[in-house]
Amino acid sequence: MHSSVQIPSPPPSACEETWLAKFDRIARRDPLRTALISDGQRISYGELAVRSSQLACVLNSRGVGCGTYIGIGLGRGMDLLLALLGVLKSGAAYIPIDPAYPSERIEKMIRSAAIEHILTTTAFAPAFQGHSLVLLDRVELISDATKIDAEPSGNEPIYAIFTSGSTGEPKAASVYHRGFANLLDWYINELDLGADDCTLVISSPSFDLTQKNFFAPLISGGTLVLDAGDLYDISRITSLIREHAVTLINCTPSAFYPIVEAAAADGYSALATLRFAVLGGEPVAVERLRGWLTSPVCNAEVVNSYGPTECTDICAFHRVHRNNLDDHPFVPLGREIPNVQVSIRDESLHPMPDGEIGELCISGEGVGGGYLNDPQRTAAVFSNSLYRTGDLARRLPGAVLEFRGRADHQVKVNGFRIELGEIESALEQHPDVRQAIVVANSGRFVAHVQGSAAATQLREYLAEMLPAHMIPSEFRDVGSFPMTPNGKVDRRALADQMTGTAPALAATTAAAEADVLALWSEILGRPVNDPTANFFDLGGNSIHLAVVHMRLMKLTGREFPITELFGLPTARSIAAFISPANRSSAMKSARDRAQLARVAFTQFRRPTLR
Repeated sequence: MHSSVQIPSPPPSACEETWLAKFDRIARRDPLRTALISDGQRISYGELAVRSSQLACVLNSRGVGCGTYIGIGLGRGMDLLLALLGVLKSGAAYIPIDPAYPSERIEKMIRSAAIEHILTTTAFAPAFQGHSLVLLDRVELISDATKIDAEPSGNEPIYAIFTSGSTGEPKAASVYHRGFANLLDWYINELDLGADDCTLVISSPSFDLTQKNFFAPLISGGTLVLDAGDLYDISRITSLIREHAVTLINCTPSAFYPIVEAAAADGYSALATLRFAVLGGEPVAVERLRGWLTSPVCNAEVVNSYGPTECTDICAFHRVHRNNLDDHPFVPLGREIPNVQVSIRDESLHPMPDGEIGELCISGEGVGGGYLNDPQRTAAVFSNSLYRTGDLARRLPGAVLEFRGRADHQVKVNGFRIELGEIESALEQHPDVRQAIVVANSGRFVAHVQGSAAATQLREYLAEMLPAHMIPSEFRDVGSFPMTPNGKVDRRALADQMTGTAPALAATTAAAEADVLALWSEILGRPVNDPTANFFDLGGNSIHLAVVHMRLMKLTGREFPITELFGLPTARSIAAFISPANRSSAMKSARDRAQLARVAFTQFRRPTLR
């Protein structure tokens, strides 16, 4: 801590204390308490408060203030929290931008949100060439912190998060300070978060559910742990939970299931310190959590959290524990958080009676400010302080909300909300594609394409435009699309075609290859018979890879880093790796390819493997 610098006291106010003021109050009261742990480093409340105030001064000196949006191009780490707090103390709002995104998408994001400055570091600077950068590892922080930090009003924006857009353009949904403060109040009070709690963040800084986890620990006196790894690694995450006695984790169900399944091997003891697993972004499959929730060592509840980015992350929740696992045949969306209202409405926005399926609409404090610089799309879903989610639901007896799917072609995969139309629009920009229809099924995308472009060409083309989690796992060449009686493409018929089994390919006689193919089939949820097929082209992602890693170590009785798998994209190459006779040469080859893949491989990102 810089003892020579005093944390400024906020001016007296008759208003209720803001959450930023709460953080500084805790920092003044207990400056040596650990606020943040990441990659073996720690920073105290006092030092984080001082340095973020100093950064706010730097930003203000560059004309940054209320109404300004600042891009933050950083991964999970110490610099990230400094940047977030510095921006908010300056009075500005922030927009996370993943430096690993394709350059074309980064440019679209910066352009559409009219971002003037980007906070980043020298390591990530190449991703933002040509823009005004504030380099945290180069900037000289203003040592005089006597300046009073800005106190944005509740009606000022706090952040904007980019979501997928059906027109082919990403859209940034903005959120107000008042809505975020309401969310934090509920989160801290409902989960009774305090100084003894430790929150682990493993999700992307660009994900809406991540935002509350940055700040809730810091205004309740707890500790925040950031998983600094670029790659989703079950072993590392489990180690962090053990080492820091983590009590709260918030992620998608898809990211949490493998952690639970890996912990089953030692009776779930690795998760014994957890009090809450807050899951969001996808429906929860409670059967995949039953063994853990009913185990003697489990001291936790699962919180099913529901809400769109446009409405400050969460508008409804349901707590699941060992005593209510079988109360419903599904996991309800639950009840509203305070000061937020949920209603089920018809196409004319008239309320629907209980039991009837309609569109889920949201009103109240959580409703955000719409899409930045896009009044048309804002007007399409925001109506008189009411947000139309596009989700279908119904209210059952006892005020239980049941999710019933989407009303449009928007889907969620691994927690990412994706407009299939954006993928289709990108594909149709390829000169050799006449029309494209993308269908989602069982957590994967299949692109049905009319045209002459090869699958490898299309995959490489999309990689320059879209994040990896939006690239289809399969490309099918079609002569014509099935049509409905009213002349529209029959998407349901296309989806039905995807449910068939994969064609039988040349099967290997090697036992190791057979074991790997069986493992892939189980993890990917569909038959895989080709030992030369690329795991990532089959729909595998970083979470799937982490499960493969854990299972292979168990299968072979040998521990090895997950990075060894970077250069092993096929079942045949993995079989060679785990075979004692071939292991030495296979490891060398894998490491050579891994050096090329590692730079580009981040969470939910597929590496380019040759």
